[in-house]
Amino acid sequence: MKRKFVQIAALCLCAALLLASGGTASAAPANSNDRIIRVGLHYGTGAMEGLNFENIKGSGFRFGYYDGANQFVELGSTGQTAISVVETVNVYYGTYNEYRSYHTTITSSVAVGEYHLELPGTYGSFAQAQAAASQYPGGFAAYIGGAYYARVGNYTTRDGAVAAQSALAAQGVSTQLRGTSEYGVSVVITGTNTILFQYDDLGQGTGLGVEPIQTGGEKCTTLSKGYVYNGGFRFQRIGGGKLTVVNLLGFEDYIKGVVAAEMSTSWPIEALKAQAVAARSYALTLGAKHGKHNFDICDDVDCQRYTGQTSAGTNSNTAVDQTVGQVALSGGKIAQTFYYSSNGGASESVSNVWGSNQSLYPYLVGVTDPYEAYVTNLNNNWTRTFTSSQIISRLLSGNHVTAPIVSAAVSAYTDVGNPRMITFTDSAGKNFSVSSARVFSSLGLPSFRFGFAGSGGTSQPTPPTTPSGSVSINGSTTVNGTSGLYAIDGNGNLNVLGSDVYVITDSGVSQLGQNQVQDPDQNAGGQWSGSMTAVNGSLTFSGKGWGHNIGMSQFGARAMAEQGFTYQQILQFYYTGITVGYT
Repeated sequence: MKRKFVQIAALCLCAALLLASGGTASAAPANSNDRIIRVGLHYGTGAMEGLNFENIKGSGFRFGYYDGANQFVELGSTGQTAISVVETVNVYYGTYNEYRSYHTTITSSVAVGEYHLELPGTYGSFAQAQAAASQYPGGFAAYIGGAYYARVGNYTTRDGAVAAQSALAAQGVSTQLRGTSEYGVSVVITGTNTILFQYDDLGQGTGLGVEPIQTGGEKCTTLSKGYVYNGGFRFQRIGGGKLTVVNLLGFEDYIKGVVAAEMSTSWPIEALKAQAVAARSYALTLGAKHGKHNFDICDDVDCQRYTGQTSAGTNSNTAVDQTVGQVALSGGKIAQTFYYSSNGGASESVSNVWGSNQSLYPYLVGVTDPYEAYVTNLNNNWTRTFTSSQIISRLLSGNHVTAPIVSAAVSAYTDVGNPRMITFTDSAGKNFSVSSARVFSSLGLPSFRFGFAGSGGTSQPTPPTTPSGSVSINGSTTVNGTSGLYAIDGNGNLNVLGSDVYVITDSGVSQLGQNQVQDPDQNAGGQWSGSMTAVNGSLTFSGKGWGHNIGMSQFGARAMAEQGFTYQQILQFYYTGITVGYT
């Protein structure tokens, strides 16, 4: 671990008095929420055949599409407050996989058929098409390939549609039989087979847009699958498949949803502010990760958790409002601020965990974390047991192992005390050394901070110690440890003094590290060891923390906030060298 030297004779204690500044700019950008973000809710293997929506604050829905600038173009509307969007195929209303909506894999008395009858000609507006269609039972307006049509009925079989066509012909009404389309989408009244609107972009990729109608000036909220959302929705059958469903909403409203989903809204507001800045920065650095599904970011932990406004509260919303537009900056660019639940005592450098080029992420370096131990985290301690055959097949299949694995040991540690290399030994006495990054990913361990459990092990090597001591400044004030101290660099940036700090005084070099927090759970009962012998043919990994250990610990942020640190200080502790400001 490199030692940092800080000249504090001139610093005195003024750095401690500047803690709240955090290097932020003077004013937030205007209209930060005007930026629209597209959040994938259901896509890929999770795409839907039918999805229910309820406008719980407004009065119905508008139908249309989103243009290239993500602006909604209205084509029609309904006063119905409970609607479902379905593929234009045969779907049936009922319960499947614990979700009551429209499905193709069941049958029921409520069926929305894929065959329709189309009246002659096109119409100039939704109202005109709807007026023409309403002259017949089951009539509805449709927008197909850029033109309005009037359609009648829905039938699950071609024979049924032909019979209805003949009946209309007997009344002197001429129609064209229209079957399903691989891009067609229908809107129905939930629980019925009544079609309100049908849309087909004929493969142009716009998809159907649906937005709740606002009343009384209050922001609309839509209920779907138990979650409450702001904004609108896009339904697209990519490649003719099921419905890819995307939530389009203002960027800051999205951040409010993320903060409430990723962190308890009861936690201190400074922790929530740190989460808001981290979530905002991360969202802005993802690029085209989900470009093939035509949205920006997904709603689960593959990106960051988002459940709409379901869990949002005053505390979390205030945290977003008070940091609106703020991001973490490194070298003048937005930092990719990864975060996770807890690190068990130390974060880790991105190069050690994911093999990334460390020079591209100077702010994602491991730091010893003395703060997490101050808060209770029920998920912090874990064990995972694997048989010898599982370890060989999942981890060592390319190493030509022919004998059972009988022991394992952490053979190298990182600067902050996380494992760097694991060496496995088979019954023939052969050793196989594997990076801890491969062990972590291949075995799916909960955290990057781990060792072994069980008998036959030796004590875990103590991570690099944190210096402790006191320094007298200007002959009057004594500083013990670095807690609460910051330094100002040559560029005027405020930086956290970490645990690896030495200072130069008129008496020479002195240690001024944060006193190490002793974590009573690290070797609780001697269960966390640096090595172990297989027991009944199995090895048990034991560790602390939950997540990849890169960047900010959420439980650590909570602990720091409870000890009086500001959100800027929290972010600067976990993301080395960043500042908090605006783009």
